[in-house]
Amino acid sequence: MSPPDPFNSIFDYYGRFQSARGRVTGLPSWARGILFIVALPGILLAILSILLLLVSILALLLLTAPAYWVLRSLVSSAAPEEQGAIVVESPGMAAEPGRKRVEATVVEPRE
Repeated sequence: MSPPDPFNSIFDYYGRFQSARGRVTGLPSWARGILFIVALPGILLAILSILLLLVSILALLLLTAPAYWVLRSLVSSAAPEEQGAIVVESPGMAAEPGRKRVEATVVEPRE
């Protein structure tokens, strides 16, 4: 028995959707109104769940962003010797075999 073809299942689902859509649009307008009223709680719950997801993401950011800024300021002020460290070789030092010598100019940002 071979596995189901994904394209056939997509077309099958699309066909089912179109037939259900045709059955609903074939109803009289008063029946469609009642169907909408019955479906309204589910629609509202879906909208509320999306809003709750957005609120939870916002709460996560509001809680973690200040903690990140505080920890970053603590870590950066605790190790000032690591910031801006420049290693300079004297011109007389020989490069190790297999490595290229690179010349670089450091430009300080203007404040």
